[in-house]
Amino acid sequence: MKNIDVHSHMLPAESIDELGGKIEPVDQGNLYNIKVIGKSVTPVTKGFYDIRERKIEIARFGIESQIVSPTHHLFMYGEDIKKAQRSSRIQNEGIAKICKANPDTFYGNATLPLQDSKISLEELEHAYSKLEMKGVEIGTNIAGKNLDDESLFPAYERLQELNMPVFVHPNDFLGRERLEKYYMGIVVGTLAETTVAVSSILFGGIMGKFPRLKMIFCHGGGAIPYQIGRLKHAIGTRNEFSKSTPDIDKSMKNIYFDTVVFSNSSLSFLVKENGAENVVLGTDYPFNMGNWDSFNDLEKTKEISRREKDLIEFNNVKKLYRL
Repeated sequence: MKNIDVHSHMLPAESIDELGGKIEPVDQGNLYNIKVIGKSVTPVTKGFYDIRERKIEIARFGIESQIVSPTHHLFMYGEDIKKAQRSSRIQNEGIAKICKANPDTFYGNATLPLQDSKISLEELEHAYSKLEMKGVEIGTNIAGKNLDDESLFPAYERLQELNMPVFVHPNDFLGRERLEKYYMGIVVGTLAETTVAVSSILFGGIMGKFPRLKMIFCHGGGAIPYQIGRLKHAIGTRNEFSKSTPDIDKSMKNIYFDTVVFSNSSLSFLVKENGAENVVLGTDYPFNMGNWDSFNDLEKTKEISRREKDLIEFNNVKKLYRL
C-alpha cells in the first residue's frame, strides 16, 4: 500500500435500502441521485453505493485505499434523536461491513448523533467495540453550535481516550440564502464553514483541554493556512482573549488538513505553512467538487520532497488511524 485517501464518502446500497431510500439515474445514467431520509444526495457516481465500481474508479486515479465516511447530508443533527440514532447506526453498520469485507482497502469513520451527548457516546462505543471503526466524522457545526461548545466535551474526552481521530466535514453552511447562486454553498460555503470550525477549536482552547485529540479538516483547511497569522494577532490584541490566551502553535500540532485544493502552488503553500507532518491526502470522492486526482497532483508537485510526499500520502494517516 502506497497511499490512503482520508476524504471519501459512501453509503452502501444495502444501507440505502434499509433507510427506505431510492437510487435514481441522472445524466443519462452516468450519475445518480440518492433520495434517502428526506435528503437528496446528488450527483454521485455508482461508486458511492457500489463497492465493485468504487474499486475500479479509484484505481484509475492511483488511489489504493480509503478512509470511508458518511456524507454530510445525513448527519441529522437537527432531527429527532431517535431518527438520528437509527440513521447513524445503519450508516455505521453499512460502512463497517464494507470495511470488514475489504480490510486492506477500506477503513471506516463513524457518524454520531451529536445533538445528544449520552446517545452519541453509546453509538461511539458501538462503533469502536462492535464495528471496529477507526475514527469518526463530525460536521463543522452541530445544529448551529460551534465545535467549542461544551456539549461536545464528553465525546472529545472519550475520543481521545480511544485514540480515534476526528474527521471534520462542512455542513449546514453559513449564509445559505446568499450562497444559492452559482453553487456557492459547495464552492465557497464549505471553505467558510471549515474556517469557522478551525477557528472555534483554536480560540476555544479545545486542544489544550483535550491534548491527545486529533482533528482532520478537509478542503485544505479553508482560509486557515493563509490567515493563521490573523488569528494569532487577534489573541494578542482583542480584549475577548484577556482571560485566556490559547496557544495556537501548540494546538496546530494536533490539527491536519487534506490536499483538496486543486492547485499545485496552493498545495505547496499548504505543506510549507502547515508542515508535511500535518497534511493528509484527500479526494472528496465521489462528489464532482472533489479533486479525485489529488494523488497524481501531489506526485507532480516538484516543490514537495519525496519524504514529504510519503508522509502526506501514507505515513501520517497510517499513524492517525493506527493501521
